[in-house]
Amino acid sequence: MAGAYAAPVSDPSLPPPSTPPTARQRADGIVRIGTRTLLRFAREDDGPDFIAMLERSRAHLAPWMPRTARGSESSLTNRFQRMLLPQSDDGHRLRLLVCAADDRRMVGVVSLGGIAPWPSLDCHTGYWIAAGETGQGLMRDAVAALVDHAFEDRCLHRVAANILPANRRSLALVRALGFAREGVLRGLIEIDGAWRDHECWAVLSTEWRGGRLDRSANAPKKRSPRTLGRSGR
Repeated sequence: MAGAYAAPVSDPSLPPPSTPPTARQRADGIVRIGTRTLLRFAREDDGPDFIAMLERSRAHLAPWMPRTARGSESSLTNRFQRMLLPQSDDGHRLRLLVCAADDRRMVGVVSLGGIAPWPSLDCHTGYWIAAGETGQGLMRDAVAALVDHAFEDRCLHRVAANILPANRRSLALVRALGFAREGVLRGLIEIDGAWRDHECWAVLSTEWRGGRLDRSANAPKKRSPRTLGRSGR
C-alpha cells in the first residue's frame, strides 16, 4: 500500500528499561518488572479478582474486544483458565497479568501471540487495561516491559500490534513507544457483528532501545515452539 508506511518516531516518554526478575521473583511467577507495573503469570487464587476486573470493564472494553460485552460468568471463568499455565505459555502465545508496582493490584492483561521460531522470530501483541485505570501511564509501562521481554528474553525480532483506527488511546501508546505504522489489515477481526479493519504497527529489535536488547542474531536456528523463550524458567 503506497504511503502506508510511517517510520518510527523517537519519543522521550518511552519508559526506562524494565528488569528481569530475581530467582525468587521468578518462582512467584513474575516475568518482567517495569517502573510502574510488573508482569506475572496468573495464579489459581487470582480467579475472583480477574473475573471482577472483567465484569466491571465490560462497557469499557466492548468497542475494542470480541464478545467481551456479551460474556457470561462461565465465559469469563473460561477466559481466566486460559490465563493459567500451561495454557498461558504454550510456545505460540503468552498471556500475563499486569499489576501495579505500588500495591500489586491487578489492572489489566498483556499478551504475545503467533510467536514464530527462526527464521521469522515474529509475534503480535495484545493488551487491555481495566476500567478506572486509564490515564496513569500503566499500560504504556506494561507494554514497554512486554516488548523488553520479547526482545531480550525470547530473542524475537519483530513485535506487531493490530489496532482499530478509532482506538486513539492505543494508537497513541504504540506511537509513543516508537512503533511504525505499516498499513491496514482489512476485515481482520469480527467485533460486535462486523469484520473490522485494523492498523498494523510494529517495532523491530534493532530499533528498540537503540538495538541494545537485540538477541536475534544469537537465537537458536532450530527449536520447537514449546522451547521458545523457556530458558530461565
